[in-house]
Amino acid sequence: MNTEKFKSYTTDDFVLDEVFREIVQESGSTGHLKELLENLPEKRHEIYLAIKIIRGLHVDKFQQPNQRKKELWLLLLQSQKRRVRFIYFRIAASILFLTAVGTSVFYYTTSERADKMIAAQKPDIDDAVLILANGKSISISAKQSNIRYSTDGSDVIINDTSGVAQPVSAEGPNQLIVPYGKRSYITLSEGTKVWLNSGSKLTFPSVFKGATREVTLEGEALFDVTKNKERPFYIKTDAFKIKVYGTKFNVKAYQQDNDYSIVLVEGKVSMNSNEFMKAPEVFLAPNQKATISKGEEKFEITNVENTEFYTAWVDGYLTFKSEEITVLLKRVSRYYNISIEAELTENIEKVSGKLDLKDDVERVLDGIAFISKTKYEKHGDKYVFINN
Repeated sequence: MNTEKFKSYTTDDFVLDEVFREIVQESGSTGHLKELLENLPEKRHEIYLAIKIIRGLHVDKFQQPNQRKKELWLLLLQSQKRRVRFIYFRIAASILFLTAVGTSVFYYTTSERADKMIAAQKPDIDDAVLILANGKSISISAKQSNIRYSTDGSDVIINDTSGVAQPVSAEGPNQLIVPYGKRSYITLSEGTKVWLNSGSKLTFPSVFKGATREVTLEGEALFDVTKNKERPFYIKTDAFKIKVYGTKFNVKAYQQDNDYSIVLVEGKVSMNSNEFMKAPEVFLAPNQKATISKGEEKFEITNVENTEFYTAWVDGYLTFKSEEITVLLKRVSRYYNISIEAELTENIEKVSGKLDLKDDVERVLDGIAFISKTKYEKHGDKYVFINN
């Protein structure tokens, strides 16, 4: 087999290559894969990730322009993100791609096979992934990663040890995808600092151009925005858009949650609901929290005594005040990337406290059980909370 053409391939190139897909899908093709891995040891990670994506998806012929390929790749990678199997959010999705006459149709179905497939991919999907504008993807295995962009966006330093270059002229967004169980800290090209919590994704340009600076967030992040009155900073989620007047605030916008929130530490921000963009701007002052439910028009504004309750996760602490036990367990399941179920037959009082999120997850669960007067049992890789 001629492996020369694969030398410059990224993961998305492998996924979109018909010959490679046939090799992966055909029975008895292990010899070809072995030959490919032996001849291209430097492409081992890209090949394995592409194999997992292809085997997890039913893929028909791709006849797409380059821009569409990039869009498909982003969807493919996003579809591989591990879903925490919390009892109220047990979702296993498989994606069927059909292409015909330049169109694509996406079908989302519940699939036990897809659930098992995702669970089997733990080594790869547990890594954070940085996707550059040219489609190149960098896997980051560290539990907490530190990423810094140069002022012109051409150089990216990861964990102060490795550098990655990308063309300044490259069009399209960069993405940082942080799976459950990981955290990341990124400094954007104009100096804005962003702490990303588990199960989050930030979409941003390598360098900001034009009259505004704009990023898109899924999940939770703490922002410390560099001031520039001439170029306002915007953050988009699927429920609202934030305009930043300054400077430090926490945004929680997990798509599987019904309620989203913004907590302002210092400075000033305003919000508009995506559903009602013509509504007046809603402003926050420091030590205020804005909450909105999906599809709603109005934000609920409340005062908070201590913003640390909402930002302590950055320093490895879990703080909570009058919180439902099921909500607290969901936060822990995201942080550690573990499966937790709550089989509670009696109502449990809301709990308050502060936990040091150590590497030993069971010490944290012991603390939660003590505070909530419950207990838990371990069934395989799953923790089940029950009444004491």
